[in-house]
Amino acid sequence: MEIPKAKPLDVYLISLGEAAEGECVKSLQELRIAGLAAEKDYLGRKIKAQMKSADRYNSAYVAILGDDELARGEITVKTMATGEQETVPLAAFTETLRSRIQ
Repeated sequence: MEIPKAKPLDVYLISLGEAAEGECVKSLQELRIAGLAAEKDYLGRKIKAQMKSADRYNSAYVAILGDDELARGEITVKTMATGEQETVPLAAFTETLRSRIQ
């Protein structure tokens, strides 16, 4: 009998800084309510370790939010398949991802 593989994640959230951590928790809830498979790091690890987790989860996108981005009202979204990154307004983040995935 083969163990079923977990469904790939739509997005993995990475937070860098205390203020960003709080916003990531809020965004995680919004993404899940919107029907997206989303997860985040709960161990406060460095960005490299968090990126490895996103890769292990086979996440389609990684969203990176640091305290600097939070102050500007932005979040960086990376497409894992291509490595392309872009900055998205934080207020439109959930809707932007949902439109890309569905």
